[in-house]
Amino acid sequence: MARRIFIYEDTCGGGCEDHLPALLRREGMAMLRALAEDFASLKNVEVVTTLDERIDPGNLPLEPLEIGSPAELASTFDVLAAECDLSLIVAPELGGRLTKLSRRVVHVGGKLHGGDIDLVETASDKLLLYRHLAETGIPALPCRKVEPGRRSRAAIVQKPRFGAGSLEIATLAPGRPERDGQAEMIVTPLLEGRAASVLCIAGTGVIIPLEPCRQRLSEDGTFRYLGGSVPLDESNLGERAHALSVAAVGSFPDPRGFIGVDLVLGETEKDDRVVEINPRPTTSYCALRRRSTVNLAGLSLELLAGRKPPPPSWPAHPESYDSEGNAEEINESPMNPAATVETVS
Repeated sequence: MARRIFIYEDTCGGGCEDHLPALLRREGMAMLRALAEDFASLKNVEVVTTLDERIDPGNLPLEPLEIGSPAELASTFDVLAAECDLSLIVAPELGGRLTKLSRRVVHVGGKLHGGDIDLVETASDKLLLYRHLAETGIPALPCRKVEPGRRSRAAIVQKPRFGAGSLEIATLAPGRPERDGQAEMIVTPLLEGRAASVLCIAGTGVIIPLEPCRQRLSEDGTFRYLGGSVPLDESNLGERAHALSVAAVGSFPDPRGFIGVDLVLGETEKDDRVVEINPRPTTSYCALRRRSTVNLAGLSLELLAGRKPPPPSWPAHPESYDSEGNAEEINESPMNPAATVETVS
């Protein structure tokens, strides 16, 4: 009997607010397509999903349930979450959206692909996440609540406490006053380093870090995500990224499912910092799935079932990709002020 898996991507599944940038929807659609293809290709797995009726499904590998209104989404979401064996929720952390949807699945009697609500709730709150990481001894980028009018001697970055993409991110030069935003804001220092990310897949007592990725960010002070490249082959950057991301994910008691970790890698290992944790698939999945020797969706189900499969292996050749995970020509720049990386990747 086939297992039914409900994959819900919030930016294009019918629940997204119209004011969100088109970039977020394109990245969301890329993730939905990649995840649907990989899960649907597994034996005895049936995938169901929803799609905003205004969005062209393109080459989505299944017939989605079209959503025409918030009320229709609410009822359809509840039915699918309750009836399916697993629900995989992909949503930006804006306004606690990912946490709310994850809690909704549990409320209607469904089972999350990830399953750790506490991790979702903590990671979606950047201030709460920093406090958690600091308490557990994981080196993380410091942050605090904004103090309107305060002037710092060094450059700082303001961003929403519950945010995604580069929305409302601003870099303030030394001496410029902090200010309130439309959402609750936090402040972080601006650090120089290499922006990187590691997508992990976790199960019962096992955390498998996938190939570390270099992130490309805009240089306009908003740190807009432009894509990335693999591998991290200089010195031991890949090993450092793996070690720090696994430690960050392992700081939670029962991590499960796809968990992305954004990092800034400094001149030495002692300078490395965790920037944020995304408790969901990230856009790097779209590139990593092409390079993996195994189906990453299938790997996640094996881990959730309590098995301990071997990790995938990766090709040696380098690859660069855009913000939707599409392969492109390699064009790297050296160092990037990446400590404020704030992406949906």
